[in-house]
Amino acid sequence: MGDSDKTKAQLIEELSTLRRRLAELQIFKDYRKLAEEARRRAYGELEHRIAERTAELVQANQQLKQEIEEHKRTKEYLENVIANSVDAIGIVDRHGKFILWNRRAAEIYGYQLEEFADKTAFELYADPDELDRMLGRLRRAGVVREFEILMKKKDGTIVPMDISISLLKDDHGRTIGSVCLARDLSGRKKSEAALKHAQAELRRYSRELERQVRERTREINSILRYTPSVVYIKDREGRYTLVNSRYEELFGMSREQICGKCDHDMFPRALADQIRASDLRVLAHRQPYQAEEAMPPPAGLRTYLSVKFPLYNEQGTPTGLCGIATDITELKQAQDQLRRLSGSIMANQEKERKAIARELHDELGQVLTALRMDAVWLSERLQAQDPKAGERALAMCGLIDHTIDEVRGLATRLRPGVLDDLGLIDALEWYIADFEKRTGIACTFKHRQVPNIDGIGATAAYRIVQEALTNVTRHAAATQVKVSLEPKKGMVTLAVADNGRGFDLREIAASECLGLAGMRERAGLLGGSLEIRSRPGKGTKVCFRLPADGSRSA
Repeated sequence: MGDSDKTKAQLIEELSTLRRRLAELQIFKDYRKLAEEARRRAYGELEHRIAERTAELVQANQQLKQEIEEHKRTKEYLENVIANSVDAIGIVDRHGKFILWNRRAAEIYGYQLEEFADKTAFELYADPDELDRMLGRLRRAGVVREFEILMKKKDGTIVPMDISISLLKDDHGRTIGSVCLARDLSGRKKSEAALKHAQAELRRYSRELERQVRERTREINSILRYTPSVVYIKDREGRYTLVNSRYEELFGMSREQICGKCDHDMFPRALADQIRASDLRVLAHRQPYQAEEAMPPPAGLRTYLSVKFPLYNEQGTPTGLCGIATDITELKQAQDQLRRLSGSIMANQEKERKAIARELHDELGQVLTALRMDAVWLSERLQAQDPKAGERALAMCGLIDHTIDEVRGLATRLRPGVLDDLGLIDALEWYIADFEKRTGIACTFKHRQVPNIDGIGATAAYRIVQEALTNVTRHAAATQVKVSLEPKKGMVTLAVADNGRGFDLREIAASECLGLAGMRERAGLLGGSLEIRSRPGKGTKVCFRLPADGSRSA
């Protein structure tokens, strides 16, 4: 039946049915859509959970690998520790059979692990009673530490050992074996014996040292008490901390009165300042210092040779100084007398030289001149009668001329007239030119703005140059000499320097020749100084210094 044949009610009913079906289809479609979304969500959650679980499994697997590796490293470490331990290590089961035996144990006992197949650990102990005591303590406490016991080595040697044992338990607390550590005490016993011997030796040495200290203390006290020298110690601030009995006698004060005081409390200000300056020099330079000091004790002014040197603590810091002063008043007086005597002798020598030079030049020179004139006259008379005799007479004239030159040179060297007539500089110029002519050694002389030097000063300077150049000729093997004379800082400096072979000053100091001693004596008489500088292969320089205003007339 077609739609045209249907009634309106039927059409409306079918329409309603269609609408209901459409609604159901829409609901079904929505449901399927929701179901699809739910499926997708469930699938996503499942994939997420699978990924999380997979990551957890990977992490767990990595952690397990790390634990396995760590366990492996720990095992290797423990095996290495056991194998290389300095102590013998053994592990036994509950029946005393060894299941582990390290290398050190094999070295100490002489057994390898396989040799214990039919042996137990108990067979290594030498004394059964000691073994029972140790096992009893092990059963009670479960551990034994540092138990000293005698044990047997493979070769039968009995040695003391230090044993530590710990029981091994299973999960149920049952004993399944034990771990034993053993240390050979033979070396320690020897060390203990050596230590006891060393301690005994140390006690003996200490007693001997104390005896020596007491003896040295008595000796030092005796030296401080009976020495004629003044001995004292000061701190860094200059306060006296120790003086000897001679110091007390010298100044009429007791040690208690002196200690704690400084020089300004005891001496005039000028003297105290001088003493303090030398003290500070010793502390600053950390070097010994020697000087002459004039002390005004009650008995009168005395001269002392004072030697000061620093004292140090354990850190090497100066804590003060010690001084030793020796009375040299009589020695100084004797030196002054000797110096005056030496000056008198040198002055007399110069007078004798001058007189001899005058006699050689005047009397002997005149005689030789007259003899030459006679020889010339004789030569002229004999030429015609006896030519050979005439030639001999003429040869005598040449010999006499040579003798006259030698006499004049000798007289000049004894006491050059130019020194008395024209002064030091002209005398040195003449002598240096004569030296260069006689020796063939190149010699130069430089001088500038030199004050007038005459008398004893000129004589001393001339003689020092003369002696220095004589030494150059004899010993230096030099090719060049430089002589200089110049003023410097209130002093006149005369220097003679050569380029010769030089020498070791220590050898000269050990055995000084008379020539150098004479030069030093001449310098000292004028209040001057003589310094010699030389090194092997580096030449020699002699420096004579005298005060510019200290020249004295003859």
